Amino acid sequence: MAHHSTYLNPKHKVIPLDQLHLSDDIRERINQLLEEFVYINALNNLNIPVDNKILLHGHTGCGKTATAYAIGHALNKKVIAINLSGFVSSKLGETAKNLSDLFKKAINDDAILFIDEFDFIGKLRDYDEKDSGEMKRLVNTLLQLIDNLPDNTLLICATNHLGIIDSALLRRFQIRLGYTLPTEEDLNNYYDSILSGFPKHLNIIKRSYGISYAEAKDSIHQQIKANVIDFEKRKKHLIFFYDRFKSPGLQLQHYGRKLSGTQDTLSGYALNNSVINGFSMTENGESTMSYIAIKSKESGDKITGMVYEVTGEEIVRTDQLSDPNSKRVLATTDSGVEVWVYIAN
Repeated sequence: MAHHSTYLNPKHKVIPLDQLHLSDDIRERINQLLEEFVYINALNNLNIPVDNKILLHGHTGCGKTATAYAIGHALNKKVIAINLSGFVSSKLGETAKNLSDLFKKAINDDAILFIDEFDFIGKLRDYDEKDSGEMKRLVNTLLQLIDNLPDNTLLICATNHLGIIDSALLRRFQIRLGYTLPTEEDLNNYYDSILSGFPKHLNIIKRSYGISYAEAKDSIHQQIKANVIDFEKRKKHLIFFYDRFKSPGLQLQHYGRKLSGTQDTLSGYALNNSVINGFSMTENGESTMSYIAIKSKESGDKITGMVYEVTGEEIVRTDQLSDPNSKRVLATTDSGVEVWVYIAN
């Protein structure tokens, strides 16, 4: 039976509460909740119930799921998470049983049960009138499960659509925390905190506002990745060509320009004939003789070639055109210059 559940395995690394971007009110309410669980025995001795049913609602991407896992981290409790939209079975009777099983597991494991997309129950009520009886039974089952939840088991539910949840269900939650889109100031602080971890020449991005933290993070990463790729394409490299690529004609054909370089030698290598399979390395319609450098056991062996400055994009192009039985490695020429060179695998 698939529960669509995740046990202590959120998609991303758990972020501690003190690193989450939460409003002062939400942070205060969560701190109170944590302290209630720390001192739960003292409260139980006075017959004072702890608040163990929490509903997180508001705009997507503002930290509801991250909050649930951060609470689990703070309390050192396992988190059993289900996405209700993927959990509800086409046979509603089975869904009620599966849900009951998960509540029992959370209770037995002294865990946190986290139900995401909690509003899905509200959406289901409008699907088909013939299922209304089964839907009511499912809601009643959920109400009973919530009502019978022991104090030491924490239920956290999350929704982006508070208005469609059954009112009887809503009344069961002692704490309701609303998540709103961050302000421009909040987002600027968030942008600054993330960009500080990247080199300055890469962290020039366009900042967007009126979006969630998750959307801002995605935007940052997309732009940083584009900046990294652009930087790597333009980055200068020195490469040692000893064969075909010394030809100005081939350079013009494959790079769109003729390279300028200096002659140099590379000791400890010799040249062997090489057959390139699947590649057509021609100049002016004629095939060129191919050689490949190999490590030599003779101390006096050396190969003569040219050292050229190329871009990262041209390096990638050369990788694609080079002998499939070769690899690109760093070596030092006899003049003391560090270069890339293609040698046999």
